[in-house]
Amino acid sequence: MRRPADATSPETAPSASAEQESKRLIALEQSRDDLRKTQQRLEFTLDAARLGSWEFDVASGRYTSAAHSREIFGLGPDAPFERAEDVAKLVHPEDRARRQQAIDHAIATGEDMDIEYRTLRPDGQIGWVLARGRAAFEGGRAVRLAGISLDITARKAAEEHQRLLLDELNHRVKNTLATVQSLALQTRTPADARHRDDPFFRRLLALSQAHDLLTEASWESASLADVIRRTLDPHFAVGDDRRIRLSGPAVQLPPNAAVTLHMGFHELATNAMKYGALSSAEGRIDVTWTIDGAAEPPTLEIEWRESGGPTVAAPTRRGFGSRMIERGIAHEFGGVCQLTFDPAGLACHMRLPLAGKDRRAS
Repeated sequence: MRRPADATSPETAPSASAEQESKRLIALEQSRDDLRKTQQRLEFTLDAARLGSWEFDVASGRYTSAAHSREIFGLGPDAPFERAEDVAKLVHPEDRARRQQAIDHAIATGEDMDIEYRTLRPDGQIGWVLARGRAAFEGGRAVRLAGISLDITARKAAEEHQRLLLDELNHRVKNTLATVQSLALQTRTPADARHRDDPFFRRLLALSQAHDLLTEASWESASLADVIRRTLDPHFAVGDDRRIRLSGPAVQLPPNAAVTLHMGFHELATNAMKYGALSSAEGRIDVTWTIDGAAEPPTLEIEWRESGGPTVAAPTRRGFGSRMIERGIAHEFGGVCQLTFDPAGLACHMRLPLAGKDRRAS
């Protein structure tokens, strides 16, 4: 008598195998469908952001790119854009070597590529492209470089326009300062007016120099070290760096703070020239600064110390310079600024809260 088939008998094996294969095919199709949807979302996002995606095959030197990548370079859909040389010839000649160095560096090190460069469009216009990419490695070797490109021509044009406006603003500020100087010369008596030896005119010149420094940085910020050097450099001969030492972390100052500190350091330097370290061939100035990160808000501490000059004695009265240093700087920053008339050399200690745009550079 024949026994009925059970779950483990040969008669049921084909049916079970077919069911497993069916499930595998369904899962595979679902994965493909998910991949297609992900690709569609990615393409939609890139298109919405006006980003051109691309991929460069290291071995063959061929480019694969989305349509928007061609548009960024001003190309139509049929223009050659498949090989490295097709893309390179569209890059501005002055930027080609720098762009290639960025590509080679990303392939050699695995570090991200991030570069801005100019392009030569078929219509004769110059464009700007921001390109970011990352290399993919197999077996320890880079096999492709993939990334995105963004047309930043409009942004660059706006930056250039802003730069021209700032140049014009700086020109007008200098003209205003020159007018103030002229009015002062006509108003003050001959006995008081000593032109460029007059403290008043020196302060106007220092204010003009502070504006120059900020114009170079587009009036966004200025480095504390640059502010100090710009103030002190005129007082030292070329190569006489041994008489001044600066030491401290990178600190960026907002415009108002940069101008205030520049004027304060100008007063210190002027005093040093007349009575302090800079009035002696052996005198020197040490300026150090630190960040107290434990304070709330973080605090910038600056120490100006003179040595090697004449013996210092406390003045019988405080002049404009001293008041500006101690009160002006403290008021601008909401901190403390104190002069110490040490017989060995004048010292100035500043403790200035870093709030808002005053910050340690990253």
